[in-house]
Amino acid sequence: DTPSQIEAYCRQHRDRLPRMRLIMEPGVNISQGRNVAIAAAAGPIIAATDAGVCLSPDWLAHLVEPIEADSGTRAVAGFLVPAADGVFETARAATVLPLEADFNPATFMQSSRSVAFTKATWAAAGGYPEWLDYCEDLIYDVEVNSLEPLKPTAFAWAPDAVAYFKPRDKLGDFWRQYYRYARGDGKADLWRKR
Repeated sequence: DTPSQIEAYCRQHRDRLPRMRLIMEPGVNISQGRNVAIAAAAGPIIAATDAGVCLSPDWLAHLVEPIEADSGTRAVAGFLVPAADGVFETARAATVLPLEADFNPATFMQSSRSVAFTKATWAAAGGYPEWLDYCEDLIYDVEVNSLEPLKPTAFAWAPDAVAYFKPRDKLGDFWRQYYRYARGDGKADLWRKR
């Protein structure tokens, strides 16, 4: 029911968000969907997140702040916090998400659950890789970082741009997710870069 909810939201908030619209592209993969949306965006800054992620109320303001403060900033990584319930989700969150004290923005490959970048950066990086069905965001990060040969990373760090990520709560769902991640790593030859 997501499309009808978005359409209703667009109608209800037309005065506040006159250019908000729903774009549907049946049959596309994640990369293709992201690229279609970004190409249609009118603004110079793109903020990306994933379905199922809850964003802090000030997430967007914190996420775009480094780009607005310095026009040379190409991309920004927000912080992911687990929204875990129970022992299994807590254990899974501990294995896949770094603590803030352990986070090194120069080496961490940020998922597109909490990122912002300029539309020009997206174009220069060639967009999200449409040939890849999973791990597309990490290959996109590699391309964005390759645009910055003088810095260890093109991504500024915005720890106050918090996105809450709920780990899979069922073992079968967890295995399917990580099978797809591993398959994406293999297709992209990403495992050599980790």
